[in-house]
Amino acid sequence: MQETNLTAEYNRVSSAAQSLELQRSAAKRYFESQGLTGNEVNVIKLCDHDVSATKLKMKDRPKLMELLRLIQEGKVKKLIAYKRDRLARNFYEFVDITRIFIKYNVDVIYTASNEPPFRNKLALEAFYGMFGQMEGENIRTRTSDARKQYPSSIYGYKRIKEDNQVLYFVNEEKRDSIVSLFTDFSKVKDEEEFFHFLMKRRKGLNQPDKLLRILTNAFYAAHYESKNGLQPLTHVEPIISIDLYLEAKAQIDAFLAIYKEKLNEVNNLFLTTPLCGKCGKEMKHRQQNALDEGYFVCSANHKRQMITVEELNTSVKQAVLEHLQSISTQLAHKIISKHIASTKKRLEHEKDITTSDYLDTSLALCTLGKDGKSTIPKHLDRIQVLKDKSKKLGQDLTALQLLSNEIKSLNTILSQKELSLTKQDMQRLIELLVHEVIVHETYIGIDLFLSTFAKELNA
Repeated sequence: MQETNLTAEYNRVSSAAQSLELQRSAAKRYFESQGLTGNEVNVIKLCDHDVSATKLKMKDRPKLMELLRLIQEGKVKKLIAYKRDRLARNFYEFVDITRIFIKYNVDVIYTASNEPPFRNKLALEAFYGMFGQMEGENIRTRTSDARKQYPSSIYGYKRIKEDNQVLYFVNEEKRDSIVSLFTDFSKVKDEEEFFHFLMKRRKGLNQPDKLLRILTNAFYAAHYESKNGLQPLTHVEPIISIDLYLEAKAQIDAFLAIYKEKLNEVNNLFLTTPLCGKCGKEMKHRQQNALDEGYFVCSANHKRQMITVEELNTSVKQAVLEHLQSISTQLAHKIISKHIASTKKRLEHEKDITTSDYLDTSLALCTLGKDGKSTIPKHLDRIQVLKDKSKKLGQDLTALQLLSNEIKSLNTILSQKELSLTKQDMQRLIELLVHEVIVHETYIGIDLFLSTFAKELNA
């Protein structure tokens, strides 16, 4: 295959159940109209199968990204696609893709009979891209409505297809538990009763998020929610009355914000993620349910390596507070700041030398005579090396400045006359001082920054 002047055929379908035949047939007809078969050595075929443009960002569509890379490398000169929405359904993504087509002068052919031909004008193509996004949003709405009315499976129901019609009949084994769920929730009066209701153990219904999904689903009253309000579902046998559903929904609207706040507290409960003392891997956080603070276990199944979030937080806080007492903050700040200043001076000197070398090499390149043309690649390589080095030195200087800010932040907290730490202060101290926490079978190892420094001071 030639590396340049390629023709790319790009196809995409959103799900595994969809067929590519329509897109491939249209591409084949185009090739035949040009006296080609589509199997020539300079034709490459790229396909994103089971890849949704409404759910996945552009970077997560591998064959599209390969296509754009080949175009930017100057290898693809013609693109065959069925419609614009095969490339993107997001307006901004489509504009970015079109910019690449125009910049690299790609001849784009859309093969759908009702698709306007590609125009080498960004404003006009962007206008077409808006329609692709609108259609994508319509598809999402239609898909969401279809799931609400005809779910593939739903707790408490048996899905049966009769005479080309899908019907939902109540699973009698679960009817009573669902009815009691709605009835009990409609009686909840305050925040305490709400959390007691969520944590109550029920057969098959122990997850708070599952309870809330059921309580907010009008399907159990043989209805679904649309933009125009509740609509009846004649193919569904109701488990509860619409009045009971509305009564429960009025309750849940009042408590949902409280639940989300509590969920956020639980998700941010642990102060750091520990490592397994046997394999060194990051441990996994496990919970009995969404409102449980949980515990950590080894991701490689070393079963003896386990610690609760409460134990972890208590140990880490105690270690940090004890460590603070061993640090002479004024002396530590003085010595570390002096070291940061000297390192910064060295890096700035290196950056100045690199910049000077870059300018000298650029000048030498610009003043080359006819006899020096053979040395152009060497000069260009040298310029690239110097640019990379300058960028790296700039990154090191930025990191050094961040370190300096962290030391100032640490000193500000520790220089308080009375050390009264807020939750935010403690979290910040842990980020600054804790290197890693290692959970062993019989003890916890906590590696702290500045620990060696503190020992040297004591010595």
